[in-house]
Amino acid sequence: MTEQRTATVVVEWQGELLGAVGPFAAKTPHWAQVGEVAAVASRAAGVPLAVLRLLAVTGGEGGRGGEVVYLAVASERPTGALAAVPGPGGDGGHPLRLRWASADGLAAEWAWADGELAALGRPRGGPVEQVRSWNLSALSRFPTADGPVWLKSTPPFAVPEAAVIARAGRADPGLVPRVLAADGRRVLLADVPGVDCWGVPEDGMLAVVDRWAAVQAAVAADGPDGLADCSPAALAERFPALLERLRPELSAVEYAQGRELAATLPELAARLDRCGLPSTLVHGDFHPGNWRFDGERPTVLDFSDAAWGHPALDGLRPAPFLSPERWADVRSRWVAAWRALAPGSRPEEALELAAPLVHVHFALRYQEFLDGIEPSEHPYHAGDPAAEVRRALRKALFPLSGSEPLGAGRELYRALMWMGDTGTAAVLDAWAAQVLPGYPERLAAAASYDAFGAQSAEEQDRLECELYALSRTADVLALEFQPPHGDGPVRDRVRLGLDLAGYRAFFTRLGMAEVGAADGFDPFLHEIAELVPAEDPDAPIELLDVLWPGFMFGELLFARAGVRVRAGARVAEPGWADASPVYWAFRRRGRRPVDLSHGWGSNSQWSTGLRMDFRTADGDRLNVVRTPERLSDHHGGTGLTRAEAEELLRHRCLLRRPAGLPELVADSQEAADFWPFHWTLPEPGACVGGCQGHQAY
Repeated sequence: MTEQRTATVVVEWQGELLGAVGPFAAKTPHWAQVGEVAAVASRAAGVPLAVLRLLAVTGGEGGRGGEVVYLAVASERPTGALAAVPGPGGDGGHPLRLRWASADGLAAEWAWADGELAALGRPRGGPVEQVRSWNLSALSRFPTADGPVWLKSTPPFAVPEAAVIARAGRADPGLVPRVLAADGRRVLLADVPGVDCWGVPEDGMLAVVDRWAAVQAAVAADGPDGLADCSPAALAERFPALLERLRPELSAVEYAQGRELAATLPELAARLDRCGLPSTLVHGDFHPGNWRFDGERPTVLDFSDAAWGHPALDGLRPAPFLSPERWADVRSRWVAAWRALAPGSRPEEALELAAPLVHVHFALRYQEFLDGIEPSEHPYHAGDPAAEVRRALRKALFPLSGSEPLGAGRELYRALMWMGDTGTAAVLDAWAAQVLPGYPERLAAAASYDAFGAQSAEEQDRLECELYALSRTADVLALEFQPPHGDGPVRDRVRLGLDLAGYRAFFTRLGMAEVGAADGFDPFLHEIAELVPAEDPDAPIELLDVLWPGFMFGELLFARAGVRVRAGARVAEPGWADASPVYWAFRRRGRRPVDLSHGWGSNSQWSTGLRMDFRTADGDRLNVVRTPERLSDHHGGTGLTRAEAEELLRHRCLLRRPAGLPELVADSQEAADFWPFHWTLPEPGACVGGCQGHQAY
């Protein structure tokens, strides 16, 4: 899609279509910005023209770009040359046509404004200047001797703004524009000097966040007073019907996910209510483009989407319009404001919980737009309800991913478990869309042994935990490719249905390098998944095939590849090398995994860190931990020889029955209790952390 907008203007005079002006290139891409279009077309036609409505658009999307055809009314018969009328011409009207979209209706709007200005003693002093005209509003500037006045007209599905402005103004008169006159859904507003706050470049603009929260707290006790109920519970109740309407626009996976979301929304709404923030007046579109700043004070504009709901709907609205850094500032201001306004409340939790509901709200609102406008105006909002449903699904699955420094790996694993085998690839794609391109950069300090060692202990913990959480996804996806041992039972029956190509593509998309056969079997890179006995009992381990790939993240080993090998029984014993418990593993299809998170609660388990193995130019660093224990000092208490303990550390499993433990059973809890989690290679000069009870061999 091109951002360039070209405009053609069909000219109507006294109900007759006379011809067209254009096409000509417009400086701005937005279809609704008609001021420039009216000015250029007026000069070409030789008489003043006023744009009425959109007739057609080709090649544009989302209200921007493409070849746009407008209808305009001439104040008198044009004197300039007009081309033949392209495409659609006049019609017999439409029952949903808005007042300002017809010649008589626009004239009536302007006549009303002229009458009100005259009554105020501020008669118009020059031509009306159109600024914006589309199905959500018409905005025109009226020049007067005391400065410009703005006429805003809104459709039947909009809120009468004057009443909302008055309500907010009683709490903070300086935060809202001054209403000069109002009549239903048309209002005359005094000029608001300053600039729109796109991007929030000045810190002074942030005051709007605190002040709007204070207004909401002040008016909460007044009740809805005619405002639409957009409370969390109401949104949850309305969403299933919308989902059914949108089913033709959603994929089967999206629809299934939508059904899951609909089932969870009532409980989500209840949890949100328990966060302790009041239902109140919500602006409905509280983004920085609706804030105005004159260098000293902010003003909030455009209340036509106001409703009664949860303040987090407004709290989250600025996020898509800001850089991550500026959003963090706005978020902090909002949280601090509500913490002070509602002592004992949990505004941070409210923002997290409300993330999918914001998009449910906009999906419902955009459908109201489409239901309230004539078909020729549908290109402005076509596909918007379905797009918002998709955003709601992403936020339900990944409320923090892409907005918080870390935590995305945990959300991905939980989302995969929630969805089961329903659309695994779609879940992975949705998550990647949230976190990329920034996610690998957040993990970059873990990709180098030296860089990781230079981090603070707190930062090392964060990186280890995030990588561990992501490794759970690798574990559960790899179940698809893992065999059970021989005729033994399948321990983990979860199958998410992703093929090898999808598995490779996902992790390489995150900046990881695939580990395959390499130069032969290497316990640093390879996990023995299948073992073929060799005739020679002393035959070394020989790599036969790669069953699933592993991945390196720079110097860091993220996940080992699963391989089929051949070896002699005195090197790798069948039933041990391929079936004994595998340590530093969360899930395995055919053997017992041993993981430090096992047995912990739903939150505590995520404090587990990835085993940090680095392959550097100076050699391998295995299980880099801050409190290492010397193998030579600690293996004796396990019943393992020094060599067996080192094999356990290198291979993450026992290759043979330990010589000193003849009764040990490979697939037993005892075989999972060796606790090698603080052993490291190369060995430190001494144990770190004040360990006791050295039992050297």
